[in-house]
Amino acid sequence: MPSHFKKDFKESNVNYLNKDFSSLKNTLMEYAKTYFPNTYKDFNETSPGMMLIEMSAYVGDVLSYYIDQQYKEMMLPLAEERRNVINIAKMLGYKTKAVNPAYTDLKFTQTVGTTGIEPIVPDYAALSAGTRRISPRTQVTSISNTDIIFETLDYVDFTVSSSADIEPVATGWDDSTGLVNEFTITRNIKAISGNSQKSKTFTIGSPTKFLKLTIPQTNVIEIMSVVDSNSNTWYEVDYLSQDMVSKETFRIDDVTSDAYQLADGTENVDVVPVPYSLEYTRTTKRFITEVNDDDTTSLIFGNGILRSGQLLGEKYFQTEQAGLTIPGEPSDFDVALNPLIGDDKATLGETPANTILTVTYRVGGGLSANVPVGDLTTISGLTNVSVTNTVPARGGSSGDTIEEIRHKAKAHFASQNRCVTKADYEARVLSMPARFGNIAKVYVDRTSPEQIFDAAAALGSADEDADLMTYDEFLATMGAGSLATQGDFPTIDIYTLSYDNNKNLVNVDDNSQLLINLKKYIDRHRIITDEIAIKKGYIVNFGVVFDVVSQRSANKSDVKLKCINKIINYFSIDKMQFRQPIYVSDLEYELMGIDGVRAVNHVTLTQDTDYNDNSTAFDIPLYDYIVDPVDPTQNFVSQNINSGYGHQYDFSTAFQGGMILPSVTPSVFELKNPNQNVKGVVR
Repeated sequence: MPSHFKKDFKESNVNYLNKDFSSLKNTLMEYAKTYFPNTYKDFNETSPGMMLIEMSAYVGDVLSYYIDQQYKEMMLPLAEERRNVINIAKMLGYKTKAVNPAYTDLKFTQTVGTTGIEPIVPDYAALSAGTRRISPRTQVTSISNTDIIFETLDYVDFTVSSSADIEPVATGWDDSTGLVNEFTITRNIKAISGNSQKSKTFTIGSPTKFLKLTIPQTNVIEIMSVVDSNSNTWYEVDYLSQDMVSKETFRIDDVTSDAYQLADGTENVDVVPVPYSLEYTRTTKRFITEVNDDDTTSLIFGNGILRSGQLLGEKYFQTEQAGLTIPGEPSDFDVALNPLIGDDKATLGETPANTILTVTYRVGGGLSANVPVGDLTTISGLTNVSVTNTVPARGGSSGDTIEEIRHKAKAHFASQNRCVTKADYEARVLSMPARFGNIAKVYVDRTSPEQIFDAAAALGSADEDADLMTYDEFLATMGAGSLATQGDFPTIDIYTLSYDNNKNLVNVDDNSQLLINLKKYIDRHRIITDEIAIKKGYIVNFGVVFDVVSQRSANKSDVKLKCINKIINYFSIDKMQFRQPIYVSDLEYELMGIDGVRAVNHVTLTQDTDYNDNSTAFDIPLYDYIVDPVDPTQNFVSQNINSGYGHQYDFSTAFQGGMILPSVTPSVFELKNPNQNVKGVVR
C-alpha cells in the first residue's frame, strides 16, 4: 500500500468465522466499542442503536444459513431436497424411477399328444398356432384384484426345450397298449407388473431443439416404443450422444428340422439354442427419458434439424447441426478443428418436426403388485394353456426414496458401465441377456507378452522386418503403445463354456450365433485399447469312487444311495467355476455326516483308475482329448472318439494336501453322467 494512503487507513480486526446471530451481534458490539468509542456508548437492549446492530446480525445470520444450505445441497451425501438429489444423480448417470414394478416367475403348462413312434416324445408340431409360441407382453391378471396385471418379458416357446426348462411329464396312457399318449409341457418365464397397452400421441409442429414431451401419468415404468406418422421408429438411449442402439431379431425354428433360422429365413445350426440375434445400428432418431419432480416422465429429443430434409446414407446432408461427422468435403479436413466447438459441428440426434409421435408405454407397479404365490392365474385369449406364479411377486414399491437415490447413484457411478478389471469383464459376460444366448462359465485373463510376441512372429513370418525384432525390443515397443494397440493381437482372453439341453458343459463353435452376439455385446463396453479374443474353455470330466464303513444297524443299500446323492449334490455344475480347486477333505466330511456312516476310508476323483487302491475305476477313460504338450492353445489330440467327455487330467498328481489342484489352463471340473460315474463300496 502506498505510504500516502496509510495515514488515512485504519486497520480493523474483523472475525470472519462468526456466522450465527449471537456471535454476529457480539462481534458488532465489540466492533462499535473498539472503533467508535466516542460516537456510540448506549448498548442497552432497548436502545435504537442496539436495534440496528441486532437487525444487521439477523441479516448476516439469514445469509449465512442460505449460503451453507446451498453449498450442502450441492453435495450428494448432504442434500435433502428431492429435486437436488435427483439432479445430482442425473449428473452421475443414474436415472430415478417414478415407480418400481414387481417381478415374478410364471409357469405356463399345456398338454400335448405324442408322435406315436419310438422314442415316444411330445408332438410339438401338433400344438395350435396360438399356443406353440406365446408372444411377449401376454397379460396375466390377479384373481384377488383384477386391476393388477402382469406381462411376460419374453416368448413362451413350447417348441424348443433347453436345460432351464422342466422335462415333459407323462400324464396320459393308452388303455389298450399301456403306452404314453399325452405329455404335460411346462415353461417358466419372467413377468413384470404393468400394462404396456397405454399410449399417448403428440402433434409436433416446427422443430425445436431438445424437444421435451411429458407423459402426465405418475406410474410410468418404461417406454415401450415411439413411432412417428411416417412409421419411423425412435430409440431410447442412455444419453443423447449415443448414436449406436441395439437391434434384436427373434430367431424362429423349423419344427421339421434341427435348423434354427433368423426371421429372414437364414439357417444357422447351434449347439445351444439362441432365441435372438444381436445387432448394433447407427441412428439419429433417439431420445432419453427423465423422471420429473412430480414423478411424471418426460422424453427429451436431440438438437439436429434437417434443412433440406435429405439424408445421405447414415450422415446428414446439410444440417443445422451435423452428427458426429464433420460437415464439408474431405478436402476441408486440413483446416484446424476445435474439439470443444460443441453445437456448431456436433449434434445430439434429430428432433422430430411436422409429424405425430405415438408413444407406447408401460404403467403399473407399486406395493399392491407384490402378490402371493398362486394369485396370477387368469390369462385371456388362450385356450388349453394354464398359468400360475410359482413364487411371490416382489420388488414393487412407490419409486425411489431420497436415501435410495443417494445410494444407487453412488453405486452407478462406481460401476461406470464399462469393463476395466477382470471382474468387470466376467460380470459383463454373465450379465448378457439370456435371449442372446447362455454363457454358463467364463474366465478372463490378460494375454501375456510372450503370447503376443509369438502371435506377432507368426503374423509377420512373411515380413522380413518381423524376424529382426528381439523380445526385449518387442517389450519396449509394447510399452510405447505402438504394437499392442494396433488391433492385430488380442490383449484380453475370454474363455467361455455353455450348457447343452441336458445341462452339460459344451464348447460353442466360433461361428455360432451365441459367440457372435457375445462379441458384439462386449465390444460396446470394452476399453478402446483392449482387443478381445473369445476362446474355448477346457472341460475336465471325472468320476468319483468312494469307500465307506457303515454302522452295524444301518442298511448298507440305503447308506450307499445317500452317499451317491450327497456326492452328486456336492458336485452340482452350478457350483463349479473355472480354475476352482476341489476340496476332497470337505467331501469326506460331508459323507461322515450321513446317517449310518461310521467311517470314510477314501474318496477318489479320477478319470480312469482308483489311485488309492490301484484298481480300475471305469472301463472307458472319462476323457476324449489329450492337450497338445507343445502348444496347449492349439487343437487337441483325439483319444476316445465320440465318448462325449472332455480333456485328460492327471488327478493323482494334482491331489495334494486333501485337495485337487486346478489346471493351469482355464478349465472347469464337471461330474458328467453321475448315475454311471459315481461308484462306491459300503463295508
